Amino acid sequence: MINEVKAVIRAHARFGILSHIGPEGDAIGSELALKFMLEQLGKEAWAANRDLVPPSLRFLPGADSMLHPTQLRSDEIEVWCVVDCGDLSRVGEDALKLFHEGQIILNIDHHHRDNPRFGHVNFVKEAASTTQLLYELAPHLEVTITPQIATCLYTGIIADTDSFRNSNVTREVLEMAAQLLSYGVNTREVAINLYERRSFYELQLLGYVLQNAQLLDGIIWSAIPKSVFHKTNTSVTDTERLVEELRSVEGVEVAVLFKELENGKIKVSLRSKGRATVNGVARAFGGGGHEQAAGCVIPGELTEIQERVLAELQRHLARKP
Repeated sequence: MINEVKAVIRAHARFGILSHIGPEGDAIGSELALKFMLEQLGKEAWAANRDLVPPSLRFLPGADSMLHPTQLRSDEIEVWCVVDCGDLSRVGEDALKLFHEGQIILNIDHHHRDNPRFGHVNFVKEAASTTQLLYELAPHLEVTITPQIATCLYTGIIADTDSFRNSNVTREVLEMAAQLLSYGVNTREVAINLYERRSFYELQLLGYVLQNAQLLDGIIWSAIPKSVFHKTNTSVTDTERLVEELRSVEGVEVAVLFKELENGKIKVSLRSKGRATVNGVARAFGGGGHEQAAGCVIPGELTEIQERVLAELQRHLARKP
């Protein structure tokens, strides 16, 4: 797989980099790290996403260079690098319109069970994060890992292992993190931005989520109607860490946070403490993710979606030994 990736990168000069909508640390970290890597090789590269870089990730080197897909000129792109995307449709409608015949799609992703290998070249394998795959790729491309690249790679691994708390942490993951530190990562800066920087409005949103949390047979869940987003002057991008607060409650196996979007859909975030896996539940509703962290977006009314997802979770938990 790596030899095919090397051949594509060496043979072309202009690259567009995309990831999934609603990006988090691994998505943005992967996009920016790959952009720096390609530029170091003398290539032109543009990174874009349908959604804005979340406030907690705007400290990343190159974050201010992120574009919206509509700002890209498709006729300038030879290769589309799609990173951390379990399915091509996850890049969003604006990005899908950019793909044209004759362009190569390079698919780099660690969702190895869900990814249908949609690229012309696919670097898809099991790993804790997509940034781990880019770290593996770097020496084969003869790329020097600068402090900027290291920070992006480290942020991705921190995000997708939940600060080394998930079961996807391996010896290789910890060795990678240690090596990245030697390249100049400021671990305190990453930690502060990811976990210790909340606006007052986000704090109000957290209060609402906790005050309205409910317990159901080993499941803790809460929901945010769009009216609450309006009242607290927040948006769905401010909710990424809230489900982790729910998961911390003693005695629960799974935490769920429902978020009502403006487009008549409900975004569902699922987290597990380990005994139960949640990516299968997310897949049942057209989503995906990891065993302990997954999600989906479902069209429908908030109460109806809550009932459907919670019922599926109860069935899923009942099948576990």
